[in-house]
Amino acid sequence: MSAGPAIPSGITRRTLLGSSAAATLVPMRAAAAAAASGAPSLDRGDFAFQGNFLNAAYTHPMPRRVGDQIAAFRQDRLTHADRMWTGDNFRDAAAEQFAGLVHVRPQDLAIVPSTTTGENMLLDALGIGPDAGVVTDALHYFGSLALYQQKAAAGMPLRIVKPRDFAIDLADIEAAIDGRTRLIAVSLVSGLTGFTHDLAALCRIAHARDVLVYADIIQAAGAMPIDLTATGVDFACCGSYKWLMGDFGSAFLYVRPDRMDRLRRRAVGWRQIDDHVTHWLPFDPPGGADDFTFVPGPAGLFEVGTPAHATLASLATSIAALRAADVERIARRRKPLIDRLQHELAALGLTCLSPRDNPSGIATFACRDAGARLRPALKDQGITAQVSTHRVRLSPSSYTSDEDISQVIAVIGRAMKA
Repeated sequence: MSAGPAIPSGITRRTLLGSSAAATLVPMRAAAAAAASGAPSLDRGDFAFQGNFLNAAYTHPMPRRVGDQIAAFRQDRLTHADRMWTGDNFRDAAAEQFAGLVHVRPQDLAIVPSTTTGENMLLDALGIGPDAGVVTDALHYFGSLALYQQKAAAGMPLRIVKPRDFAIDLADIEAAIDGRTRLIAVSLVSGLTGFTHDLAALCRIAHARDVLVYADIIQAAGAMPIDLTATGVDFACCGSYKWLMGDFGSAFLYVRPDRMDRLRRRAVGWRQIDDHVTHWLPFDPPGGADDFTFVPGPAGLFEVGTPAHATLASLATSIAALRAADVERIARRRKPLIDRLQHELAALGLTCLSPRDNPSGIATFACRDAGARLRPALKDQGITAQVSTHRVRLSPSSYTSDEDISQVIAVIGRAMKA
């Protein structure tokens, strides 16, 4: 958008960011090179960690090429102080890669600091409160459940659907909707058990009642194929450091384009501003207060301040590598490993909390005193898993071998007999 006569003294997004082509040329070339160089399989040789890592659902190991990209970015920061870092960065490259991964348009994404931040900002933009309530379920992320319970304490109508046999029945969600429900909020894949919603079916139920749907997809994107457009979901958010294999500090917030009119800008900062015209500096056009024009789309609503450039550099590379390696292939290769864990650990006396034929990368088991019985044995053998007081969660990924699964089953088997 042209700033017209204000160019000499006004501040515009163009003057801050440069032209879009110039701003993304180098990052886009780097992302394309990452996708093309060696067509990574994301097998064990593509990673540098030691031991048997079965905790990808907590924080996924970073591929070597992603570490190299971050190192190159930081070296660039050290040696090229004259670069316009507000514009010449990986924001657009990362957004384009993520859009391709989940089948949406890049312009329907905003970059926010984290999944939880995105969910908070979305609730504010929707006007969630005493007259606009939420239905969620007990398998949603625990930080989100705390958010909704805090809002309920301030008067927001809230209904939390409980699992049946460790799964959420869509009929129970439908029954929880009432005249004050504005939003259904779920984790597409539960980080607790790996339970996976039928998101398209959930959206059909919600939309028939004029209710919107938000999905936290941090445990899904990169771990399994997703087509957000095909599901009809209204909003979704995904952070950078789990199955996307990037660094910490960024998330992608998706808004279905025909839902923009349901949202209001609540937080404001420089990243949202397209044009800024002053009227008090020498040679300014006459006028009163400064004039502002905002960027269209989700970026103009949610991108308040400077993003984490190094994290976006990591994501431009990691998501390109994921797409080249083929997420469907990764999920297909992982499934027999999950199936084996469910079958053989159940035979050892653990209670499987994850659904059979689970499409996610998570297998969770209940085991009395798991923290005391299993954690020391796993650690002693170089196996990293998430172990709590009475649960163990195993989340293999593209690098996990059948031998890795055999090892963890054997170690848990010995610990259960001890």
